[in-house]
Amino acid sequence: MILAASRSGVVELINPSTLETVGRIHLDFGPQSAGLNGVSASADGSLLYVEGPIPAEPHGCCVRYSIELATLQVKVAASVPGSRSRNSFVVSGGLVYDAASLTPNGIPKDMSYGRLHLSPGGRWLFGVRSFRGPALDVYDVGRGQVVRQLTPEGLDGDWRPTGIWSGDRFYLYAANSKGSGRLWSVSPETQQLGAGTTVAPFGRLSGCSDQASRAIVAAAGNIFIYEEFGFKVDRRYQCAGPVPGGAWVVDPATGQLTRQIAPSLHFSALLSDQAGSELWGLSAEGPNWQPFSARLVRIDPSDGRILQSRYLDPGIWRVAIAPLSIVPSGDVNAKVLVGIR
Repeated sequence: MILAASRSGVVELINPSTLETVGRIHLDFGPQSAGLNGVSASADGSLLYVEGPIPAEPHGCCVRYSIELATLQVKVAASVPGSRSRNSFVVSGGLVYDAASLTPNGIPKDMSYGRLHLSPGGRWLFGVRSFRGPALDVYDVGRGQVVRQLTPEGLDGDWRPTGIWSGDRFYLYAANSKGSGRLWSVSPETQQLGAGTTVAPFGRLSGCSDQASRAIVAAAGNIFIYEEFGFKVDRRYQCAGPVPGGAWVVDPATGQLTRQIAPSLHFSALLSDQAGSELWGLSAEGPNWQPFSARLVRIDPSDGRILQSRYLDPGIWRVAIAPLSIVPSGDVNAKVLVGIR
């Protein structure tokens, strides 16, 4: 299912083939709260997780809550990011794993602040780190330890890294404030990253800053890179002209951008399923999601055609995709336990 969480406090469960909503889970955290700021699901599909307001400080964000799909009961699962309780979870690709099942001693300290990516089959856990320059931690789940810490060569200044698995390869992408990008194709046996492959710039606009957030996704054997819109770094706030949107297929061997898809859409997220065979996008139709609604699309990753499209209710949205063991239908209310607020 596609999981779409609105800042207003609603999680929509959406059929990924038709983009029709099959269920809505309503959460009441009280008026003027921070609302929902993220959504994911447990690896076994029995729980949803949402990022919501801090119980004692409803304007603050964010605590991780669990929603048991069988009972719709809501509990606090972990405190704010950076706290010890967060280390009991591994979040990768919209799925949440019990860290103890992957890492006997919990997430290694050096990986605690990184973005974690579990390989297909679950043998490797890669951690992308931004602090003090991009780096990649390679954790061997079978051995229960970090076996390598890889650092790119020749990167001066501030670079923002991100990454994605595609088959048995991991693709690390980093971009700087000048719009320059580098791409590395990494296997679990890689010993050095080197300087990487230079990626051609995209989305440039005269008189407009290149300080944007970039992301990467893999589907149907293609690697897509795109600029993220809809949040604080959305360049549409400050640029006089129309900012280019869409996503680009990049050739990992050469760094060349071979094809652009959906140029009229401004994606806040592109998602692929666990098999990496399909592609969905959430487009923020205006800066800060105003004045238009968000648009959800299903995309053919082989040629970029829009297969289905729909608009969500007005508001700020976060999305993920995950298999669920139970799918509530219609409109239901989650049971926020006494004492959470």
